[in-house]
Amino acid sequence: MKLLDSTLKSLKNKKVAFSLLGGIALILAYIIMSALNKEAIASADVRRGEFLISIKTSGEIRATNSLTITTPRLRYGQMQIIYLTPEGTTVKPGDVIVRFGTTDVDKMISDKQSESSISQSDLAKFRADKALRSSELEGNLRNAELQYEQANLQLEKTKFEAELQKREAEIGFERNRIAFEQAKRKIESQHVVDKSEEKKLTLKLQQIQGDLTRAQEDKELFTVKATLGGLVVYEDNWSTGRKIAVGDQPWGGMPIVSLPDLSKMQSMTSVSEVEVSKVKKGQKVRVRLDAFPEKEFAGILNSVATIGQQRNQSNLKTFEVIVDIDGTDPILKPGMTTSNEIIMSSLRDTLFVPIEAVFEKDGKTVVYRTSGSSARPQEVTLGAKNSNFVIVNSGLKPGDKVALRDPTINETGTSAQSAGEKSK
Repeated sequence: MKLLDSTLKSLKNKKVAFSLLGGIALILAYIIMSALNKEAIASADVRRGEFLISIKTSGEIRATNSLTITTPRLRYGQMQIIYLTPEGTTVKPGDVIVRFGTTDVDKMISDKQSESSISQSDLAKFRADKALRSSELEGNLRNAELQYEQANLQLEKTKFEAELQKREAEIGFERNRIAFEQAKRKIESQHVVDKSEEKKLTLKLQQIQGDLTRAQEDKELFTVKATLGGLVVYEDNWSTGRKIAVGDQPWGGMPIVSLPDLSKMQSMTSVSEVEVSKVKKGQKVRVRLDAFPEKEFAGILNSVATIGQQRNQSNLKTFEVIVDIDGTDPILKPGMTTSNEIIMSSLRDTLFVPIEAVFEKDGKTVVYRTSGSSARPQEVTLGAKNSNFVIVNSGLKPGDKVALRDPTINETGTSAQSAGEKSK
């Protein structure tokens, strides 16, 4: 019996101990969870300073000035690229950018050189033959002229001779006169024929030589050089769906390479039709590269498009905005994405808090002012806002801290609606 009583007593003591330990564990868990919940409330300082009323947009870097190199419009069959300066290379005027294969134009030059040689030979032979014919005809004409003169003298001698002899002399004179006239006409006629034939051969030679000269000049166009300095950027090949590459056969006039001038850059961006009335030429812009967010560039709004463009199947239209970037920097490259802040106005010495720190509670605009681990609602009146912050006209002072989420979520299970969200 004593052993049984002792055993039961021991079991009761263990149950009490386990109960105490369990209770302590629950208390500690509650304390830890409460502390964690309190620490989980992120907060921000109420700030005083310059407040920018601005619009934030995304954009893309491009050069203000850019030269586009296109495929020459020539008549030598399909052009094929055999060399391209590597993309991203910085070139200066006179540097070779692209070379095209010259097989067709080389054949044209060779053919025209052969045709030119043949045509020159034909013309030279014709001129030699013409000179020989002219010499023969001139000799014949001279002989006819001499015979005509002799016949004339003979006719003079027969004035006092018998009528028969006189008649024979007259016939001989007339025969020689006709022969002389025919010889003159033959020379004149042959001269006209020779002149026409020589002109035809000369024109043929000139045409061949013109084709040869043009082909030789066109061959120079098969090597394209930069006329200004810039960065080599390949254009898209619409036929292949990728960028231009060696081996491609672009058609005449097709863009193949652009050379942006990196000394003056812009950010191409856009604003919605809701905001377009707020932006104007001359406004200051802060430009940051998404790849280098720590770098900020000053910019000036250059222009706003007058016609909107519909984007992404949406009824909302956007208007293109061009921002000139001040200065130069080697990290600025065409195609880089930017985050732009278009500054419409600037207010000095104002109090402002993050938009996510403002809530609507029981019909009032409040923030939760934090102190240590506690947070109390504070009614505030608001002013202007931008993408991230809102001005507080009353209810807070510099140095106050405000919660960035509704701390009453642990009490009610739901959060008050953010005033920033409600006003959006």
